Amino acid sequence: MARRNKNPRPSSLRTSGPKRSGRTGRLKSPVKIKRGAKGRIKSQSKVVDGIQFKSMLEVFTYRKLKEHDLNFEYEGTSFTIMEGFHYPEVSWENRTNGAFEDKSKSSVRGITYTPDFIGYDDNRNMTWVIECKGFANDRFPNTWKMFKALLVKTNNCVPLYLPKNQKQVLEVISMIIELK
Repeated sequence: MARRNKNPRPSSLRTSGPKRSGRTGRLKSPVKIKRGAKGRIKSQSKVVDGIQFKSMLEVFTYRKLKEHDLNFEYEGTSFTIMEGFHYPEVSWENRTNGAFEDKSKSSVRGITYTPDFIGYDDNRNMTWVIECKGFANDRFPNTWKMFKALLVKTNNCVPLYLPKNQKQVLEVISMIIELK
C-alpha cells in the first residue's frame, strides 16, 4: 500500500518566490524601513569624525571618499535656487490653524538647496556633486531640477551623482577617480 503524505500541499500554494507574511499575503520586506510621523521615512543619523550625518548612506559615502583621498566638503555650500520675493496683490490663503487670511503683507521665502558632498580641485572650484538619496520625498525631484537649472544658468555645470545605495556609491567614486 502506498504511503500517504500526512500534510498534503494544495497545488494552489506558492512553493517558491518571495516569502509572504500572515494571512494578508503581503510580501515581507527584506529591509526594515523606519517610518516616523505620518508614514514618513525616518533616516538613521550618526556622528562620524565630529560630523552629524543624516543617513547611513551618507556615512558610507563619506568614508569611501576619505578612503580614496578625494578633496570634498560635506554640506558646506548652500545654493539659493529661487530668490524670495513679495507678491504685490492680495493673496487669500489658508493657514495651518484653518484660518483664511490675506497673506499679501508677508514675503515669500526663497528656496535653498545644500548638496551632501561637493568635490573641489586645488583652486577650490567645484568639480562634482553627490546627493545621497535612499528614499526621496515628494519635494526633492523639483528641487533637484531647479538646482540643475541654476548650474546651467550660472554656467557652472559639473557632473552630478544621485546614488541610492552603497553599490551605486562605489560606482560613483570610480567614475570620479576616472575624472582626475
